[in-house]
Amino acid sequence: PGRTLSLWVRLWHWMTALSFILLTITGIILHFGGPELAVLNYDAATTVHDYAGIFLAVIYGMHLVFLVATGYWRNYKPSGGNIWARLKAQVIFYTVDLGRNGQYAESTADGRFNVLQQLAYLIVVFALLPLLIVTGLLYLYYPAVVPDTVLGLAGLWPLALAHFAFGILGAAYLVVHVYMATVGPNAGASLRLMIMGRSESARGGS
Repeated sequence: PGRTLSLWVRLWHWMTALSFILLTITGIILHFGGPELAVLNYDAATTVHDYAGIFLAVIYGMHLVFLVATGYWRNYKPSGGNIWARLKAQVIFYTVDLGRNGQYAESTADGRFNVLQQLAYLIVVFALLPLLIVTGLLYLYYPAVVPDTVLGLAGLWPLALAHFAFGILGAAYLVVHVYMATVGPNAGASLRLMIMGRSESARGGS
């Protein structure tokens, strides 16, 4: 039998990816872009960055409701024994073996995620995204709650630094996520699953 994926999960996936791409591009412009490199001017980049962040916060809140209401969050919970051994095997698959020696990306009973993906999604969905969103919204809307000075510097600098660090981690995860989705013989099926909502079953999942 083939694998299926709900319309909301697919929409959440692509909308989040679009948000991250916009946030990454505009974030780079705001932090590093000079007149000779900027795709957008500073004011336009600020506007796009703010709206993309708000959009991400809204769809993340909707996704949390979906996760709780449907129990989908359980797909992110590693189960079974030998988790660390299986995690090591997945790391080897994605970085060294790439399926050449009979290794494969294991998946859960319903064919959705392997243990490496489950741990990654747990961290991203329940830690990285909330921290990125909260620091961004505080910086944007609630600077008054931040102390005027911290260690003799402007009070917003720890918040800005934390938001920047979480943004770097999010951008890095996006790159790694795309890489993992293209590794192994099941890459095409995984892409069709995310676009069409259904694909033929195959060994492994991504």
